[in-house]
Amino acid sequence: MMAIAIFVMAIFVSSCSDTQQVERKTEVKKETKAPKKSNGVLYKPSELALLMRGMYDNMKLVGEFIDKGETIPDSLLTGYETITTAIATNPDEIGPKFQGFAKGWLMEVETMRTTPTNDNYNAIMNACVNCHKAYCPGPIPKIKRLKIIPD
Repeated sequence: MMAIAIFVMAIFVSSCSDTQQVERKTEVKKETKAPKKSNGVLYKPSELALLMRGMYDNMKLVGEFIDKGETIPDSLLTGYETITTAIATNPDEIGPKFQGFAKGWLMEVETMRTTPTNDNYNAIMNACVNCHKAYCPGPIPKIKRLKIIPD
């Protein structure tokens, strides 16, 4: 009788520890996005590229607020001053022309912050496209899709 009780306890303890093992495995398993590789070299985006990706995401939200006629949170239209100092993928290409584009874009954002309209939002998108025509044209189609088309 004692042997049966010990056997049942051993099975119970064993099954509990297996469950804990499974739970630990699921906790450790987290989805992560692997960095892009090009010719076996890991791609690390520059400060400026990361900033612009954030700008894109925020401007997409701004467009949605404008489209719905809702108030735009200030956090979506502030904090972009580092566009003039962020390190670019090709730092040698950054000069007075880029600085002019960047400062023009910042002025458009300030106008949008004080007067949120479709036209002012589209002016921000136009400023992005104009700069990208001179530097890195790849994102232009994506940026153009953010524009608000009047009804």
